[in-house]
Amino acid sequence: MHKTLNILIVEDEVLIAEDLKEILFEVGYTNVFRARNYIQAMEAFDSNSIDIVLLDINLNDAKTGIDLGLQINQNLHIPFIYITSYSDAETIASVKQTRPSAFLLKPYNKAHLLASIEIAFFNYSTKINAADNLSADKTNEENENGLIINGQLLVKDGYRYVKVPLKDILWFESDKNYIEINTLEKKYLLRASLKKLQSLLPANQFVKCNKQQIINMTQVDSFNSNSIEIKGQQIAISRTEQLEVLKKLKM
Repeated sequence: MHKTLNILIVEDEVLIAEDLKEILFEVGYTNVFRARNYIQAMEAFDSNSIDIVLLDINLNDAKTGIDLGLQINQNLHIPFIYITSYSDAETIASVKQTRPSAFLLKPYNKAHLLASIEIAFFNYSTKINAADNLSADKTNEENENGLIINGQLLVKDGYRYVKVPLKDILWFESDKNYIEINTLEKKYLLRASLKKLQSLLPANQFVKCNKQQIINMTQVDSFNSNSIEIKGQQIAISRTEQLEVLKKLKM
């Protein structure tokens, strides 16, 4: 099952929290949680797998949004965006210490909010991938289009990201500058090269069959020396990839 990001709104003003939630719902982010203060936010973290936080600075509580931002940065390591009315030098100095993904001033607008969420999570995902998957001779630039975290591929679907479990992907098919991701539920498009994507995928699960296609070996229904069948779809095995593909499939 493909899910949207889990987003936590930490905002003590009900109208603003509702407005943020409505904007998120409009573009398909339906897994939205709310907290009014530091304690409620920590409870939300304990109860849910939060992907990104929209955070007000003034929570009318003993602990501020900056206190929460520091906690997120030091212990939770997920992206968060400040949405606040404060832009004085002292606040900015304190904010920088918590290393937020973005800083939006109220009144915010829909376009800036959605763009900030997309960029924040993209940068975070790329950073995680770089740490986990890149060797010393690879660069972040090579990894910029591969968003794989905890066995899930992050795919842009309209204005939102969705998390597609790698196990649910049937095959990838290259089409010039895009890759078509085929799943049982639907198809998605990813802007990347097949070569870059292949370097990010687990080699014990995915194998390149020809110049245009990478298949999920766990989804193969049958195969012979020339082709593979997945859910009624015949996928050719090229001569150059034949030995490697058959070896992996037999294993």
